[in-house]
Amino acid sequence: MPKTVQFDTLGGPDVLHFVDKTVPPPQEGEVQIAVKAAGLNRAELLFIAGQYLIEPVLPSGAGVEGAGEIVAVGPEVKEFSVGDRVAITPGFDQLKYLTLGEIVNMTTSALEPVPEAVSYIDAAGFWMAFGTAFGLLVQKGGLTKGTGQAVVVNAASSSVGMAALQIIKAHGGKSIAITRTDNKVAALKEAGADHVIVTENEDVVARIMQITDGRGFDIACDVVMGTGATTLAAAAGTDATLVAYGLLSGEVPALPFEAMIRRGLTVTGFHLVWQLLDHPARRAAAVAHLSGGLARGDDRPVIDKVFPFDQVADAYRHMASNAQLGKILVEMNT
Repeated sequence: MPKTVQFDTLGGPDVLHFVDKTVPPPQEGEVQIAVKAAGLNRAELLFIAGQYLIEPVLPSGAGVEGAGEIVAVGPEVKEFSVGDRVAITPGFDQLKYLTLGEIVNMTTSALEPVPEAVSYIDAAGFWMAFGTAFGLLVQKGGLTKGTGQAVVVNAASSSVGMAALQIIKAHGGKSIAITRTDNKVAALKEAGADHVIVTENEDVVARIMQITDGRGFDIACDVVMGTGATTLAAAAGTDATLVAYGLLSGEVPALPFEAMIRRGLTVTGFHLVWQLLDHPARRAAAVAHLSGGLARGDDRPVIDKVFPFDQVADAYRHMASNAQLGKILVEMNT
């Protein structure tokens, strides 16, 4: 019988356990997928702890992205067939569907085809990272090819941060990666960062102004927020944009009013599902751009570590340790 990850109480990775679960036939608008790999995200840690924007209904499953092979199709499904290789994007009802299971049903609206040359591991770790990075930088932040914009990436060693470095380079921008310690400087430069700022021993604002010859950044993306976002705003250039896409600090910062008035700083937010996947035109533009890059090999997720499915709790503990550089995944044996 297929195994599924479940949690019955709120907490950390220790509350996760496996249950043997019979998966019913897919309904109208659904397919059934033998999951080969699933990408893990910090949003799931918050969801499992009851601290996410969506409150889990216990007992609950988890997981918002993955990849696998379709083994059954529901009534009236025309666009997919048994045997198709598909990626599961996060564009589904998290209280109804999950990806951390050996066999899962999934709405077809969340699926994207996986090119034959792309592995299930790469496909499972691609859409959350690159969809988020493309949406917040290009569609929200205004990243434009050929303009040489200075772009700050906070928490740059995350999977989204690593994807952002690739997208900035492809658009001809200047990337400024921010990290907490010296440990990841070399890896971030190897991943494409033009400059790296280490917050524990450098003045972030002074370094950004130095790097940009006093002009300040054009775009900043921040998943941490808190007091650091208010500090970061002081390095904004004229008509700059700061895009918030998370709140890992747990602290909502004060509005950077001075930078907004003096420099015309725009502060906005981004969520992959609500700001991109739920909007057909934005989704179509992002998919057209990113699926081509994935198929050609121009865009690839940076993989930190792949855990066996039965070690999913250990995978989340590794994520919670902040030691990662890129994407953490689990691989099924199905």
